[in-house]
Amino acid sequence: MIDPIHRHHILDLGAEPLPAGWFRQRPTAPDTEERPAPGLWRVGPSGQFLRALVAGIDAAVEVVLVASFLLSDRSLADALLRAASRGVRVYVLTASEQRVARLIAEEDGFEARMSDEHKRLLAELAGKVLLRSADHFHAKFLVVDPARTPQAWLSTANFNRALTDSVELGVALDGQAARDLAAWFAWAFWQEAERELVERNRLRAVDPPPASPAAPSATQVCATTRSQTSLRDATIDLVTRARKEVWISSYGLDVDHAAVAALIAAARRGVVVTVLTRPRPNVAAAVAALAAAGAKILAHDKLHAKAIVCDAGALVMTANLERHGLDEGFEVGVRLPAFRAGGLLATLRQWAATFPWEYAATRTRREHLGELCPADARLRDGTHQVVAEEVLTLADVTADDALDLTTAPPPKFATPKAGPRHTRAVRYEWKVVPPRLPAKAAELKRPTERDEKVEDGSLRKVTTHMPYDPPAYQLGEARFVVLRTIGERERARKLAELLKAKVVVS
Repeated sequence: MIDPIHRHHILDLGAEPLPAGWFRQRPTAPDTEERPAPGLWRVGPSGQFLRALVAGIDAAVEVVLVASFLLSDRSLADALLRAASRGVRVYVLTASEQRVARLIAEEDGFEARMSDEHKRLLAELAGKVLLRSADHFHAKFLVVDPARTPQAWLSTANFNRALTDSVELGVALDGQAARDLAAWFAWAFWQEAERELVERNRLRAVDPPPASPAAPSATQVCATTRSQTSLRDATIDLVTRARKEVWISSYGLDVDHAAVAALIAAARRGVVVTVLTRPRPNVAAAVAALAAAGAKILAHDKLHAKAIVCDAGALVMTANLERHGLDEGFEVGVRLPAFRAGGLLATLRQWAATFPWEYAATRTRREHLGELCPADARLRDGTHQVVAEEVLTLADVTADDALDLTTAPPPKFATPKAGPRHTRAVRYEWKVVPPRLPAKAAELKRPTERDEKVEDGSLRKVTTHMPYDPPAYQLGEARFVVLRTIGERERARKLAELLKAKVVVS
């Protein structure tokens, strides 16, 4: 019997382009180092920054000022309740319920559970703290005893589980910087708050203030309010004055914003620009424009920190580089002294070296292996895979002759359809099998003459039909020689030549 032979063909697709997007460089891991410099924190699972906030509240004697877009951390809530119970005046600024509800639909990964936890905690605080809200409040900070022994902490993280789960920053302030932050709180509380929590689950419109507070100083602490843009101005000024390098960390990036335009201009004039962000569709247009200008873009699944450091200065802030942050809303930022700026730069450099995702607008399959997420897709349901090789097993190919399988033509090679799986090479595998005797073929016999005696003893010629050896068959005009064993190969070949037949197997 003739055994099938195995054949393969490799189609090289390495030069095929991949979609623009995020290319995985390494596994996603939480941030672990939490104190890069005195008074500067990287939020991490051990909760050092969270403990500093709780300790600050527990040490308060007169006043606690808390601002957070979301507020649902249990340990902070308990600390606020303890402060209120010992006679400390506690004031809170937070986002309106309408803004939080819209965020559930707008933001990738924002869960309804965050909103529910926020509402439950506010209900517990009702009647014990003075809480005001507004649609545009987004700043996150804590100030303790500003008139007595001022201390403050600015956070890029909301006061919820982000204080241990996200990639965030925290900064300690004291002295005049803490008093400046308290002044910005007072401005928002009296001038921009819209509703006040008067009892559990009941808000009312805020009454006009008895007097207007003085506009705060923006020397160390700058802000965005409805009437002031010192934070926006400081951000753009730093980028514009940079001459060597700029490091930016921002959850949000708006391609049409002046701050992003300043980054693009800096990259085009030769400044080394590195942007850290979170991979999601909302930043796709901005990162594409930044990459086209020469910026390097890296990302982490949980990055939420907002900061800038360059040769012109450093700033940690609560605002993203977009309109609803630098232009609108209530946001704050603090300029860092040189020793903290060094810690911030070291932090951003280390993040860049360990972040799992890198953006690329043009990359071929040969240049990447593993996971990628197209720029317009979400990580949780839009990732693709680049694999080294995909093996496709094709249908058997039947040779024309059992004695010559090697010259059988290959099958047609269809390129795999585009989808979430991209292969560098396709290996097509198939078998070449010998042809088989058609089911309806009739055995073909050869005529043979022999001498036969008749009654009178004479001989006559008699023709008989005997099977061929090996056997032969016919179907219509086609003839076939059946190969039964390997030992018959030569006899089968010669008989096929004689009969103008093809060699088959049964």
